[in-house]
Amino acid sequence: MKKKKIQIISCLLAGAIPLVGGVVAKNVEDKSISAETTTRQTPYEPTIKAEIDREEVALLDGNMLLVASNYEKYMTEKYYGSIDQFAPKPVTLTWTAEAGALYYNVSISKSKDMSKPDTYMTFTNSLTVEDLFSGTNYYYQITAKYPEKLVKSCIFSFRTKALVRTISIEGMTNTRDIGGYYVENGTKCIKQGMVYRGAKIEDATEAGKQKMLYEYGIKTDLDMRAEVAKSPLGDSVNFVNVSGPYYIGGDGIDSMNTSTKPYWTKTYREALLQEIRTFANPENYPIYVHCSLGRDRTGTICFLINALCGVSEMDLYMDYELSFMSKMGNLDGQNPTNMVGNAFTNLYNYIKNYGKGTLAENTEKFMLDIGITQAEIDAIRAIMIEEVDA
Repeated sequence: MKKKKIQIISCLLAGAIPLVGGVVAKNVEDKSISAETTTRQTPYEPTIKAEIDREEVALLDGNMLLVASNYEKYMTEKYYGSIDQFAPKPVTLTWTAEAGALYYNVSISKSKDMSKPDTYMTFTNSLTVEDLFSGTNYYYQITAKYPEKLVKSCIFSFRTKALVRTISIEGMTNTRDIGGYYVENGTKCIKQGMVYRGAKIEDATEAGKQKMLYEYGIKTDLDMRAEVAKSPLGDSVNFVNVSGPYYIGGDGIDSMNTSTKPYWTKTYREALLQEIRTFANPENYPIYVHCSLGRDRTGTICFLINALCGVSEMDLYMDYELSFMSKMGNLDGQNPTNMVGNAFTNLYNYIKNYGKGTLAENTEKFMLDIGITQAEIDAIRAIMIEEVDA
C-alpha cells in the first residue's frame, strides 16, 4: 500500500513547503541539510516550545464531533439536511522560538524514535496538517535554521481522538474511512487508509481526483452502479463495475434477481460475490467504494465487511447513519428514522439472525453460504484488522 502522507493545507499561505526525500523542495539556504541529518547530528536546545504537547486533539468539529462522540441510533435526525457537515478538522502546530530563524523543518512521525517521518519546511512558526489517522499517536520535532546555527527541539507529541475519520475530496461529499473502529474487545481495530467510502466520483474536481490518486493512493474504484463504462480516475486504477445489491428483499443481498443495468446483466448475488472478493485481494488496496449517494449500496457492503471483522453494533449503525450528515446522503429526501429504523435495521437483523453465533460469525456463515471461500474470508480479516496504537 502506498505510504500515507500528511498533506499541508494552504501551503503557500502557511509558508510551508514539503521536503522531498529530505531535501528542501525550493532554493533556500542550506538546502542540503536533511531532516534525517539534523535529527541525528544537531544537539537539542530547550528554546523551542510547542503549544500542543501530550494532548488529545479531535479531527472533527461541530455537529459531526457531537454525533461521533455521543452516538445513539437516529441521532442524526436532529442535524441532517442539505448542508454538508463532513469536513474534517485539521491540526495546527504552533511553537515559540528564539527570534531570527530563517525557516523551520518540522518532522512528523507515528514512532517515538521519529523513524520514517514526513518532513516539511515552513517560514513561520506554525504548520497546519490534515488527513491524520484517528486514535493515533503522533510525534513531531522542529529544527530552526539560523544564519549561524541549527536549533533542534525536543520531541513533542499528541494523540488524535478515536472517532470516525472523515476525509475531504474537492467536489465530493459523504466521504470517509471505514477504518478506526475497535474490534476484539478493543485490542485491535479496523485498519485505516485501506477502504474509503463515499458518493460518485464524477462530482470530484480535477484536484479532488488527483488527491484520491496521489494522497490516498486509490488503486481500486469499486463502483456499484454499473452505469458508466470506465472509472473517472482513469486507466491507472482497477475498475470493478457491478450492480450492487442493497439491504434485503427486492434487490437485496438475499436476492437472486437479475440486474438490468447497462454494465451488469448478471444477478445481484453474482455482483455481491465480486464485491466481497475485491476485498480479499491485497493488491486492490486502497479501495474507494461507492454508489451514487454513498449510502445504500455502499452502506450495505461496508456493513458486511466491518461486521465480518467484528465491529460493534453501535459503530456499524453509526457508520451507516453518518451519511445523513452529508449533502449527498440527503439528496433523495429520505430521513434517518425511516432508513435507519427500517432498511438498515432489517439488514442488520437478517445477518444477526442468520446463524447461532456472534454477528461476525453469522456474517462469515452468510458469506460461505453464497460462495465466498474460507480463504477469502481469512484474507479480508488479515488485511483489515490490526493492533491498536496504544
